[in-house]
Amino acid sequence: MTKRWKDGLVIVGAGVLLRAFVAFAWLRAMPLVSDAADYASVARGFVASFPGDAAYYWPPGNPLVYAGVYAVFGDGIGVTHAVTLALSAAAIPLVMLLAREVDPRSERVSGWLAALYFPAVLLSGQSYAQHLAAIALLGVAYFGLRALRDGKLALFAAAGLALGVGCITRPSMASLAPVFAIAWVLANRANRVSLARLALGGALAVAVAGAIVLPVVRHNLTHGGGATISTNNERNFFLGNNPYTPSYKTSHLGQRSLDELDPETRGYLESFTTREAMQHEAVSYMEHHPGITAYRTLNRATSFWGFDYLASRIIQEDRGWGKRGLLPLLALEAGSYALTMLLAIIGAFAFNRARAGSAAKDGVDAAAPDPYFRRWLLWLAMAYELPYMLAFSGGTYHFPVIGLLVPFAGFAALRAREIGAHLRKSRVTVSLVVVFIAIQAEYAYYSIVMSS
Repeated sequence: MTKRWKDGLVIVGAGVLLRAFVAFAWLRAMPLVSDAADYASVARGFVASFPGDAAYYWPPGNPLVYAGVYAVFGDGIGVTHAVTLALSAAAIPLVMLLAREVDPRSERVSGWLAALYFPAVLLSGQSYAQHLAAIALLGVAYFGLRALRDGKLALFAAAGLALGVGCITRPSMASLAPVFAIAWVLANRANRVSLARLALGGALAVAVAGAIVLPVVRHNLTHGGGATISTNNERNFFLGNNPYTPSYKTSHLGQRSLDELDPETRGYLESFTTREAMQHEAVSYMEHHPGITAYRTLNRATSFWGFDYLASRIIQEDRGWGKRGLLPLLALEAGSYALTMLLAIIGAFAFNRARAGSAAKDGVDAAAPDPYFRRWLLWLAMAYELPYMLAFSGGTYHFPVIGLLVPFAGFAALRAREIGAHLRKSRVTVSLVVVFIAIQAEYAYYSIVMSS
């Protein structure tokens, strides 16, 4: 066994053990909450009657994974924890594969960052869709780029599989398709793979993704849900674009039950009972209020990158802890995210010069990794964010994207000295760091103000 494999097993093993401690020891008595409980409930419904006799309100991808395991091992909380742990830990080797393509020397450090990423660790007992969405997005990134570079049909099929699973897990992941198209054109222009091979591979990827997505769309069409993957999208769009939507925390109405809202807001929301009416109202509001819509869109774009606190809040509520109990958890969760992102920003935008300098110093070919890889990952991250800029947004929604950025964080951590020298000359990178910190301050302010 090579040293690389040994290192990988140690890193993944450490990530599994840490997640197992959280899920099976520290939080073993914590019930499933919020969306995690809903996904588990849908999965039990699939076991009882698949594919069901109603259109899918929730995207079916995540429940289908749990249902497959429930059908064999039962639907106990321990089984749910085991599936969630496996999904969470599966992202670690995928991150390492991505890091190897960005810069082979950063693979190990990136793996440790992924293994110890506390927003994922603290959620490893809750069956949220974030875990599966992260795996799908990482699969699209890794297999998609490898396919366009190497031209192997198996890689195209794997990329299509990842995209199909991603779409039925988070329909917003369909926004990645244009990035595929752009990368396809670039690969063709670079003459890395023949046009015939690209065409065949692209058709195969579309066919595989379609084989996963189209049965879901057909089911919803048959049961009155329209040509959709899930029927909650119009409601989300409506909740993020109406007269009562907060201008900053646009996810607020979606995170509160109707009983928690004031009578006027509740009455307004309850007056729209069909998906068509909700979509029409949202579009009409946006057309007649372009200024506030633009402002909300900007806020959605920035709040998407706000720090994680979902796990800290649900643990705090389960344990009945006050603010003092919340702060240490928040320091781990939000601090882990902020550190990773700061390293990723620095690593991504100081990448070329620092990597060239360190490669020359170490006698390594700086052109060995794919020259398009950095842009590919950043494009995918930005494309994934776009749908959230239209509906509603918040820090929890960036969870799947982090895996795309960890390789840059690993590079920055590994080559801190070289990057530090270049950072002092890079006004763009320094400006982005300042903007990121300002976004966190704004997000913290509104999280406190709108916490009630």
